[in-house]
Amino acid sequence: MISNKCFNDEVEWVSPPSETILRLLQKKQINVNLFRERLDLTVPDFIDLLHDKLEVNLHLAFCLSQVLGSSELFWMNRYQEFKEFVTASDTKTQQGNNSFLSSLSKIRSTNIQSLSDNFKVSTLEHLIMDYYERPQILYSRNQKFEPSLASLANWIRECELIAETTIVSQSIPFFNVDALERVLPEILSLSKINSVVKIIPKIKELLSSTGVVLVLSPSETGHGVSGFTKRLLKRHRLVVVTDRYKNNAAFWFTLLHELAHCMLHSINQTLIHYSDDEFILANSSSINVYEEKEANEHVETLLFPIELKSQLSYASRSYKSLIKLAVKFGIPASLVAAQIHRTKLAPYSYFRKVYQPVKFDTIF
Repeated sequence: MISNKCFNDEVEWVSPPSETILRLLQKKQINVNLFRERLDLTVPDFIDLLHDKLEVNLHLAFCLSQVLGSSELFWMNRYQEFKEFVTASDTKTQQGNNSFLSSLSKIRSTNIQSLSDNFKVSTLEHLIMDYYERPQILYSRNQKFEPSLASLANWIRECELIAETTIVSQSIPFFNVDALERVLPEILSLSKINSVVKIIPKIKELLSSTGVVLVLSPSETGHGVSGFTKRLLKRHRLVVVTDRYKNNAAFWFTLLHELAHCMLHSINQTLIHYSDDEFILANSSSINVYEEKEANEHVETLLFPIELKSQLSYASRSYKSLIKLAVKFGIPASLVAAQIHRTKLAPYSYFRKVYQPVKFDTIF
């Protein structure tokens, strides 16, 4: 529900029609892509519909009525009432958040009045709630800077729109934690392949079968983000991994950390992760620090059995010992090296040659 703090008593809250559509899709267990096809909408038009940017004409109202129920008049009135509400809502929101909205408008080369259309959100109040107030930013202990929240919001939305396009153009099921747990061993087995780029299509395929959409991004200058996790379109999960440290060990630790959040936590808000010390994932004074600890412990349990951890000290003595331990337990030498670094058994400058490069040129 939208916060009312930006409004006075003269502005009555009206929920977006898209909220009703997504709730009914969830209730009726209707696949989002199949729903789009039944409405006979293009992917861009359907994404506009999901963000209340597509006008509901008589034909679309008829289709919504046939698939989701309620009368055509209900859907026509629903959108008209919301359209009338938006003007007053956006005016009130702008008054209280002008600095952030101005910065975001400048980044996107538009004006505040056009920002909700450009950003593809139902109202400016949704924009403030979802991209300014709700994101849980989890800094590492040594975080030296605070990124521009407007720049961060813009990047998050770019990643989301890529994921939304995937969901509405393919038959991606609703997120299922049991399905994710079932495919995790196969995903882990792919870590043995040195070239991350070669296995990305397979990782994406496996995750999409569980309702998780994986988006990969270059590490944005000034952000310092390793990755983030978010609910998307109510019943899907978005996982974003960046190339911040440009190596395969960092990629796998971050990916598995974000997937651990999907399995263990409800993810009611965006969880944005920084790792200022290499491979030490964020765990600062956040109220959600227990979730970070649980996610890290889950990854460690997946990758490093007790017997392996008991031999890490010996493995840290030489490349030969490290490789021998990796072969013995059937895991990549890069992950063994990373764990040696994380547990401070050797400086980060040691064992660098077992790492394989990872670099993403665009968001995909």
